[in-house]
Amino acid sequence: MRSNPTPASRLAWADLARGGAMILVVFAHAVQLLDAYGWTLGWLDPANTYLTAIRMPLFFLISGVFAARAVRRSWPGLFSSRLALLAYVYLLWMLVRAIWFSVVPWPLDDVPPWLALAVAPVWPTNGLWFLYALILYLVLAKLTLRWPRWMVIALFAALSVAAAYGVVAWLAGGASAWTWTWNSIAMYGLFFMLGVHGSRMWRDLAARTRVWWAVPAAVAIPLGVIGFTLLPAPLLGVGRIALSVASVAACVVIAAAVARWEPFARTFVYIGGRTLPIYVVHAMLLAALVPLAPADAVISWVAVLVLVGLGVVIPLGLYRWLGPIGGVFNLPHPLARSLVRWRARREPEPESA
Repeated sequence: MRSNPTPASRLAWADLARGGAMILVVFAHAVQLLDAYGWTLGWLDPANTYLTAIRMPLFFLISGVFAARAVRRSWPGLFSSRLALLAYVYLLWMLVRAIWFSVVPWPLDDVPPWLALAVAPVWPTNGLWFLYALILYLVLAKLTLRWPRWMVIALFAALSVAAAYGVVAWLAGGASAWTWTWNSIAMYGLFFMLGVHGSRMWRDLAARTRVWWAVPAAVAIPLGVIGFTLLPAPLLGVGRIALSVASVAACVVIAAAVARWEPFARTFVYIGGRTLPIYVVHAMLLAALVPLAPADAVISWVAVLVLVGLGVVIPLGLYRWLGPIGGVFNLPHPLARSLVRWRARREPEPESA
């Protein structure tokens, strides 16, 4: 998740896929907040439920693809290029959230904001868990880099299935605001590792994709959802992970096909290259906006559409305004320069991805 992308060095299909996943994250919080304030959601509620099989798995898969080269750097290289930024932004915006949600109600979380900040270094409890998970995944990917790939994937697949059956949440203390983040971290690590260790495979798949492939890929996702609903209860955990793997593969094909229609794809690619400000800001913004309108003031899907638009556009505007300053959505400039010099002294040439 970068806040200052260099377009020439990036993959359009990957940014497009991540832009779509980011929009689905904003969509999820919009739907959840409207539900918390008594709106009639209709089809939006089940749609949001089934989209859980796509949005975070796709987000982490693409993050893994972009991280494949970083985890092959030395530890100083990994720290200065990825870990330092993620840790800084996570702690900074945990502080901002604590201040914000001391004033603005957040009905989706039972953990008081200042308590969440106090335990943030060791226990993520809110929407910024994604940044915490990325730090953890990067460290684990680095530690296991020389293991056989099949072993890494098998271990994370087993952990993912265990989380899908609720085992991780149970071990962490039961289903609560204190445990759902750990269950999510356990469930989605598989997709990050599939991105890291399958980076070339995903790139090759995107390169080979033909535009017409998007049609069967798009049909495969709802068919997979229908198949999932027909599974017997004992198979739902395994089916949940299998559905996500199949869905993100289909999404890669769709993104690769759509990326070739440059005028249409440009917006999603732009968003996908700037997901960090959207991720850290949108929940606070939506929490302030949703209570302003009485329940069912407009058709629910119209309200969601407006909220998603504002939840994407306003953070991007803030990034355009505050991003160049440094220290808001990226490292403070003096610290960033110091890390570059430190890395130059300590890091050998990175291995090819």
